[in-house]
Amino acid sequence: MARPGELFVMSRVPQALRDAGLGVLREAGLDTVLGEALYPLRNWHQSLSDLHAREARESMRRACAAVVAEAFEMRLDRLESSVHRRIHWQFVPSAGRPEGLGRLMAAVRGQLRAQGLVEAQGHRPHVTVSYRANRSIEPLTFAPLIWQIDTIELVEVAGHGNNYRYDVVDAWQLRPPVAPPAQLDLLQ
Repeated sequence: MARPGELFVMSRVPQALRDAGLGVLREAGLDTVLGEALYPLRNWHQSLSDLHAREARESMRRACAAVVAEAFEMRLDRLESSVHRRIHWQFVPSAGRPEGLGRLMAAVRGQLRAQGLVEAQGHRPHVTVSYRANRSIEPLTFAPLIWQIDTIELVEVAGHGNNYRYDVVDAWQLRPPVAPPAQLDLLQ
């Protein structure tokens, strides 16, 4: 987990989708399995950058303001666990990385680099629901949670323990998705 004062770029899961995700966990009885290990819903997000020191705030703000990318859809339809020093549970899209997410991450990375900020990591398409589960689980497939990612946020890590959170420094809307060209020949 990040330390207070660190900054990163993310897309935050909207409240309605967080509620639907919690419903998936409840329906499977997994909310009680997680108990206190359930990551606070207010913090559910898709990371779009590495962590940076607070001194990078204005450079990161300029970078985010210069990002040109289209909104896109990510369909989260699978809950799985993985081990990274601790056991993580996360919602993932079974279809893999949406093209729009790849384009958005490339745009964010490019603008951060243009501001002299090094980006060393890549980020898988996922939303972490627990960073400290007490056991692994078998993958669970469910009806897709359809997330229209249309905003990026520059956030600062704040608080500790139950008060750990991501405070918004600034937020930017992505461009509307381009409609696919009409297939007029199908109408004939």
